[in-house]
Amino acid sequence: MSDISEKAPGIKLGRIGGVPVYLSSSWFIIAAVITVSVGIQLSRSQWIPALNAYLMGFACAAVIAVAVLVHEVAHAMMARAFKWPDAHIVLTLMGGHTQFGSFKAKPGASLWVALSGPVSNFVLAGLGWLILQNLEPDIYSKLLLDFFVYANLLLGAFNALPGLPLDGGRLIESIVWKATGSQFKGTIASSWVGRVIAIGVVFYFVAYPYLRGEEIQIITAVVGLMVAMFMWQATTGLIAHSKMMLNLPSVIASDLMKPASAMLSQVTVADVYVRQNQRGGEIILVDGKGMPVGVVDAQAIARVDRGRAAEVPALAVARALGQGAIVAEESDGRALIDYLATVSSAEYAVINGQGQVVGLLHQRDIISAVTGRRK
Repeated sequence: MSDISEKAPGIKLGRIGGVPVYLSSSWFIIAAVITVSVGIQLSRSQWIPALNAYLMGFACAAVIAVAVLVHEVAHAMMARAFKWPDAHIVLTLMGGHTQFGSFKAKPGASLWVALSGPVSNFVLAGLGWLILQNLEPDIYSKLLLDFFVYANLLLGAFNALPGLPLDGGRLIESIVWKATGSQFKGTIASSWVGRVIAIGVVFYFVAYPYLRGEEIQIITAVVGLMVAMFMWQATTGLIAHSKMMLNLPSVIASDLMKPASAMLSQVTVADVYVRQNQRGGEIILVDGKGMPVGVVDAQAIARVDRGRAAEVPALAVARALGQGAIVAEESDGRALIDYLATVSSAEYAVINGQGQVVGLLHQRDIISAVTGRRK
């Protein structure tokens, strides 16, 4: 992800390698689920007291948090090697994520940064296994180390699956990106694979046990559904954003504008009638310096008594234009969108190379073009 919010994304825990780490309030929800589910399972045994069982459950939640943190730190450190800017880590309900500032990525770098996370979990699982093989821990330490190995293997393997928003999804994205030259086409392809994986998660945790006549584990099913819903929601956003970015090159001011001409703001409604009869189109009122200040409103001017048209100033029937609401007719793509985002207006006067007003551009038409919903 590339946008960093001005508001802190959670409780700041500190920095690791210069990278800020935050704990989202949503993390406490998954921590409670893990604590309760593991606590219930362990308390069923006769050799672990109930209190110790739930303490072990909380320790398992902490183990997963550590595994996720190492995973995200690996992303951040690899990204730093490629000089990606402004990283920060957030531990959340669904595990965690690393956010970066705005930059232009490359397929190879994107893949290396993504895969560094799962690799870090496989390394942790290996270290945990070596400890188990060479030491003789007590029952609680052994349970925790077993869970540590299992959690890291599961986290690494699941994130290595080749579909966004999982890390392995960058593999499909990079392949399509390299083949087509478009990261957004790669993102769309990988997001659809991610949707298939989300459906597979639901099938594995809910449908498969039911079809086999087995008892469905409620907590496991709930976690599986949460993961699938998160993945589906994330891929929906990724696909929509990528389609929008693919449409940007076709967003050209001259193609979307309505024809218009300029008149001085001192004119009357009667003058506007004359211009409309001569040229038609929209009328944009400009000040003495030629700066657009308003657009004659068709509904408002229709309510003016024809007998008094010469007495009514055109500004009285005009919608105000925001300051700086001017675009060149050849403006297109990302530059156009970025510029319009800085102007507080829903309408924009379009000018040609000679500085003459030639059209009126409306925000809704730009949005329709960007989202691919042109009429």
